[in-house]
Amino acid sequence: MKSQNREQGFSLLEVTIALSVMTTVMGMAFMLLNGFQQTYQREEAYADAARNARFAVARLEEIVRSAGTNPTGRMAVNWLTFVDYGGGNTGSSLHLTGDLDGDRSTVSRVDDNQDVIITSEDVTLQLDTAANTIVMRDNTEAVGSTRRTVAIAENIRSLTFTDPDGSRRQVSVDLIAVPSGIAATDRRYREVHYTATIRLRNR
Repeated sequence: MKSQNREQGFSLLEVTIALSVMTTVMGMAFMLLNGFQQTYQREEAYADAARNARFAVARLEEIVRSAGTNPTGRMAVNWLTFVDYGGGNTGSSLHLTGDLDGDRSTVSRVDDNQDVIITSEDVTLQLDTAANTIVMRDNTEAVGSTRRTVAIAENIRSLTFTDPDGSRRQVSVDLIAVPSGIAATDRRYREVHYTATIRLRNR
């Protein structure tokens, strides 16, 4: 007596349903993965903006503290105006002077091997709004010189300098850093606000 072969394959309908379910599950998994990846990229951009803001303030602190320094100690320099906000006690730019070589002048450059943070006695800090970059302009360099302007920090939307008590002995810095690669129209877009108060060295 012959045994009957009862093995059967999947019907076309069963295969179609299985493929549809698998495609739906895979699509949902990829959508979730894409969402996680976009969230990670945003958070990384915001972390970069926060690090950039901290770096900008730390660099500005080094430069601002140099205003009014007289490392040689050869003569009094208190007659000089070390910090100028462009009129008043607040501004988007800050003009700094010092007498680094003790010659009662603020138009010199000193050698790089001196114990100073910057080598120019006359610099201006300001925000290049077209490039969202904080720059330091060396006023002792000729106009058009490639060494006249140096970038300090990028992706900075706003920068304000303030004299908190009118004494010209300290400078408050208020800046807003923006995340790179994130559109301002993004509903989850946010900026990093950072403030610091810097006391001038020797003042």
